[in-house]
Amino acid sequence: MGAIKSAIGDAVITFLWVFSVSTIGAFTTIISSALHLQGFASSLLVITVFIAFLVFVFNLIAQALGGASFNPTGTVAFYAAGFGGDSLFSLALRFPAQAAGAVGGALAILEIMPVHHKHLLGGPRVKVDLHTAAVAEGF
Repeated sequence: MGAIKSAIGDAVITFLWVFSVSTIGAFTTIISSALHLQGFASSLLVITVFIAFLVFVFNLIAQALGGASFNPTGTVAFYAAGFGGDSLFSLALRFPAQAAGAVGGALAILEIMPVHHKHLLGGPRVKVDLHTAAVAEGF
C-alpha cells in the first residue's frame, strides 16, 4: 500500500511542479513590468527568487504528501544510496506516475495559459521520430 500511496503523491506533486514551473516566464514578465525593472540582471533576479520560492513551497508540499518527489533522478539516487524505504517495485510504480503527472501538468498549462503569454511556453523540441526519442529517454 505504501508504494501506491507514494506513486499517487508523486503524480500529484509532479503535475503541480510542471504546471507551476511553466509559469516562470509569464510571471517574470508580469513582475518585471509591474516593478518597472528592465534588463537581464533584474529578470534573472526575479527568476531566481521565484524558483527559490517554488522549491521551498514544493518541498513543504512533498513532505506533507508523505515524501513525494517530483524528480525521478532524486528518487533513483536515494534508492541507490540506500536511503528511504523504496524498493524496485515502488520505483517501478513511481516513475510512470511521475511521467503521467508531468504530461498532465504540461497539457493543463497549455489549456490554462492566456494567449498573449503562450509564446513563453516554448521549450526543447524533439528533432527525431517519436520512437527514437522514447528509446533514448527510456535508456
